Amino acid sequence: MKEQARKLLSGAERFWWVIWNVAFGAGYLAKVPIRKAAAELGMGQLTGAERFWYRLECVAFGAGYFSKIIAKVALAQSTAP
Repeated sequence: MKEQARKLLSGAERFWWVIWNVAFGAGYLAKVPIRKAAAELGMGQLTGAERFWYRLECVAFGAGYFSKIIAKVALAQSTAP
């Protein structure tokens, strides 16, 4: 977790983020489509691993693309003037 993100989360939130990722793996996979949406809106870039998992989510599950659409609309609305 990046230092800036670490500062935004409380101790309990950091704890559950780690548990969610280690025990379930779902935390990371849920984050990937949101990061893709942010990248498409010019708010950052995906890592190589995130690009891989996004493609896998889109091809194997189909859910990655649909999750990205929801996140992209929400991000665009929250950053609109």
